[in-house]
Amino acid sequence: MTTDVETSAAAGEFFQPHSEVFTPEFFRNPYPFYAMLRDNAPVIPVPVPPANVRVWVVSRYADVRAGFADPRLSSDYRTALPDFLAAGLAFGAGTVAERTMLNLDPPDHTRVRGLAAATFTSARISQWDAAIRATVGDLLDALPTGEPVDVMAHLAAPLSVRSICMVLGADPGDEADLRRWGDLVFTADPAELPQVPEAAARLLGYAEELVVRKRARPADDLLSALVAASDESGALSADELLATTIGLVVAGYESTIRLVGDLLVALLDHPDQLAALRAGRYTTADAVEETLRYDGPQSSSLWRFATEDLEIAGTTIPAHEPVLLLVGSAHRDGRHYPDPDTFDLGRADKRHLAFGHGIHHCLGAALARLESRILLESMLARYSRTTLAGARDEIPYKPSLVVRGPDVLPLVLHR
Repeated sequence: MTTDVETSAAAGEFFQPHSEVFTPEFFRNPYPFYAMLRDNAPVIPVPVPPANVRVWVVSRYADVRAGFADPRLSSDYRTALPDFLAAGLAFGAGTVAERTMLNLDPPDHTRVRGLAAATFTSARISQWDAAIRATVGDLLDALPTGEPVDVMAHLAAPLSVRSICMVLGADPGDEADLRRWGDLVFTADPAELPQVPEAAARLLGYAEELVVRKRARPADDLLSALVAASDESGALSADELLATTIGLVVAGYESTIRLVGDLLVALLDHPDQLAALRAGRYTTADAVEETLRYDGPQSSSLWRFATEDLEIAGTTIPAHEPVLLLVGSAHRDGRHYPDPDTFDLGRADKRHLAFGHGIHHCLGAALARLESRILLESMLARYSRTTLAGARDEIPYKPSLVVRGPDVLPLVLHR
């Protein structure tokens, strides 16, 4: 067994804090660093700015998958050390917002998720198909052709936030606020972290108003169904209902916007695969699933905390310390995937961890897949080709430990 002191000393051989990690270059391409971790230090503490809080990162596929299912890795912020909570890295810590499904352990998680899952049905998702297609069509109609356009700002983000409004039954006028709050949820940018508490407070206030509105004037939307089911069963407390509403916004926004950006970049980076997709050799579902594995929107798990001294891959993580399961690294682990660095739409084993594993598997995974497939189908039908406007190595990526995708993606769309 390796002690945490020995591991900390070994870490210095592989990276210098603030030089290799948490830079624009790292967020643009973390995969060489991940490979180094998998081969040399599969479980290692990393000082996370701005407070240099020690966070343990787990990088190999087998350990990441096992970590998702390990009850000794808690999602509950209340198991964390005070210095972690004081660092401002946990969205909504100390407020109702921290009690979303994403941050609950059983039995509370089981109860809350059970009620949410009963309203978030496959039949309801199928009903959204036509609305999503109409939204995508409207957004594409508004985009210029033959000149650069930032598809993150004018396509991915509006699709994501309009989908949230559709799911919640929110007013279109709420889109700007939802987008602003959504952009701050998973940020690791030291310049943005001071804005996070206010964003969490405003999102909480918005959720309170929305729940009151749905209780007074229910409609045919998921949140109205959730409020009605909660009121009828008494399964959720008032705070849990608010937190669940917040969770729908938080998870829904990032899962779509980043997946859209990652999907377009992956296909543009691999013109042979894009040509095969256009020729009908593969489906849009193939493209979405391989993107989720190869360079998907989930860099890591959400925060986990060891409930006891916990040994992973021969290294002991002390109790109560924060842990991130590096999903992006796991997906490039040659111990599990043949040719993991190859983007292959025909890959036989399409299974991945992009939507988590175990009890916290993403409730909205089917919706994110549907949105991405519809968008890709529509773009392939509408445009003869799409090109990147600018240098590939200058695309800025979101500074986040948890989600991954371009912040800006200038493309030229050709009819």
